[in-house]
Amino acid sequence: MRTTPREVFISLKANFNLNNVQQAVLIGTLLGDGTIQMRKKDARLHIKHSLNQISLVEYKRKVFANITNMNVRVFKQKVGGVDYNFAEFVTLTHSEFTRFYKLFYKEHKKVVPTDLGQLLKSPMSVAVWIMDDGSSEYAGVSIQTHSFTEEEVKNLIKVIENNFNLKALMRKNKNRWIIYFTKSSLFKLTRLVSKYTLPEFEYKLKPYSLRPRRDCTPGPDTIGI
Repeated sequence: MRTTPREVFISLKANFNLNNVQQAVLIGTLLGDGTIQMRKKDARLHIKHSLNQISLVEYKRKVFANITNMNVRVFKQKVGGVDYNFAEFVTLTHSEFTRFYKLFYKEHKKVVPTDLGQLLKSPMSVAVWIMDDGSSEYAGVSIQTHSFTEEEVKNLIKVIENNFNLKALMRKNKNRWIIYFTKSSLFKLTRLVSKYTLPEFEYKLKPYSLRPRRDCTPGPDTIGI
């Protein structure tokens, strides 16, 4: 007898628990561009990036392959009146995502969990976070944390320093706060995350001042939605 789509969904959801890799990627992407959407009963993960980051979408699709039935979708969307190309997929709803929704959301808005120090422990999470929201600067590397409050960014920096022994600074940008790693921290940061960074995103760890002269142009920008 042929298996119905509903039976496939039920089987996927019944046998699913976040493994260590999935949890690390989930935490990193929730600090970055990923969102969890609450549905009627449980929540689902929504991954969406600009098309020039489709390799990152495909990577995350592979990580969560056992809890999604959706292939990566490419589509156009207007942002500020201009058409942009995006790539996305969503997972099936599951109580595991509901658990993380309760940690990372308050009144339907993404927040930094107060117990982040117990969650952000894997270098893989930091690598995914940087691939999502990292940006190379002239002399350092920043993580764009505009959606978080000043106190939340302070908490993020504290966790980074305590859990990874990495020195990070707060910098004001567009009337919000971002995280900045100076040149003195880059060797340790790169050593921490390079193993988990996709080749296409290694440029985010290379400040312009340290690149060969012919390689001093910024990498493709992320459009955070």
